Amino acid sequence: MPYNATNNFATLKLNWPEELMQAARTSYPYTPMPFRRLLHWSMLLSTVLGFIILIPVATSGVKLENVLLTFGSSYSIGIAAPSLVFFLLRWTLPIAQRRNWSPIRAWSLAVFIGGLIASIIYAVIFGMFFIPAPERLNFIIFWTILGALLSASTTALFYTAERILNDLEKGRQALRKNAALSEELRLARMIQAGLLPDQAPEINGLAIAGGCFPAHEVGGDLLSYDLTADGRLCISVGDVTGKSVSAAMLMGITLGVLQSEIYDHAEPAAVLSELDRWLRTKRQTNNFVALQVALFNPQTSSMLLANAGQLAPLRRRQQTVEFLEIQGSLPLGMGPQMPHVQETISLQSGDLLVFYTDGVVEAQNANGEMWGFENLLDLVKTNPSKHPQELLQAILTAIRSYSHTIQPHDDITLVVVVVQ
Repeated sequence: MPYNATNNFATLKLNWPEELMQAARTSYPYTPMPFRRLLHWSMLLSTVLGFIILIPVATSGVKLENVLLTFGSSYSIGIAAPSLVFFLLRWTLPIAQRRNWSPIRAWSLAVFIGGLIASIIYAVIFGMFFIPAPERLNFIIFWTILGALLSASTTALFYTAERILNDLEKGRQALRKNAALSEELRLARMIQAGLLPDQAPEINGLAIAGGCFPAHEVGGDLLSYDLTADGRLCISVGDVTGKSVSAAMLMGITLGVLQSEIYDHAEPAAVLSELDRWLRTKRQTNNFVALQVALFNPQTSSMLLANAGQLAPLRRRQQTVEFLEIQGSLPLGMGPQMPHVQETISLQSGDLLVFYTDGVVEAQNANGEMWGFENLLDLVKTNPSKHPQELLQAILTAIRSYSHTIQPHDDITLVVVVVQ
């Protein structure tokens, strides 16, 4: 039966040491030493102490009376000390329970008081029989102070043990929380991976490679390939403000609304306008979406492009690489509401297009320097490959080589399209 605030001396059973041990086991990760074992070690130490005290006495001759008194005083304190401690625990443990202390603190208080009383008893007994009367008071004071210091040192050890156990418990709780959080993030990444396309679609006249690469477990970049009813392909590349779980949640919702709007509207500008209106109705005051929607028509070799705060894509035509700068707008949900426009981009066989988010050009090295647009332009211009997957891997390899051991701080989304 563990102790509670209503326990008192009258209601304690005779087997209270076992109850105290059980209370300590269930209340705190610390098991006190059983009474018999404590008494055994106390008697052993008392024997050692008796021999140590007997050494200076033996210099003047060993007498049976001195030996009996020496070991008698040692054994008396060896019995008194654990008995006092366990008696005091009947008072300190209920106090610890009421004040929400750990049993270790109750033990430390009992050991301090019990050890101090036991040292006084020892000093008095030994002083009365072995110390001359003129030196007796000083001897008793000396051993009382020494006993207080030893008891205080023991109490300090108890408190140190309590702090260590508290730190260990906090560490265990932190590990459990981290394990639970890691599992939740793993599931979130699985869900997000299910929302994003795992491979590019196959469509006549276009060769496509792309993917999203989160900087952490989950990210805020979005990528979508959507085929319209008349056979055109819509590629959407976007970036949601924020990091980790909050950005991933908004990304998932935005992706669902985006795909719905693409199904309802064939024009990229209309898709951006509807998505902007939806974000404003949800009052996402601190969250914005930079989004670019490109609608490819292989039959007319053209592309309708609308941009809301996203980086301009690259086009490589023969040996020339240029940004496809069009009239754009602020990210969706930011600033005053404004109309979104789209422009028609003519395409030729062999044209290579690169769509990307800011995680590509903002990748940093150990000195904090960004990879930048110039490196991206040079790589796209000098890389001879006409296969989109090869160029995609070349860009990712160059970014990893530049960053080296630096972990990416932003998500990377990259799409390479080759017009055939």
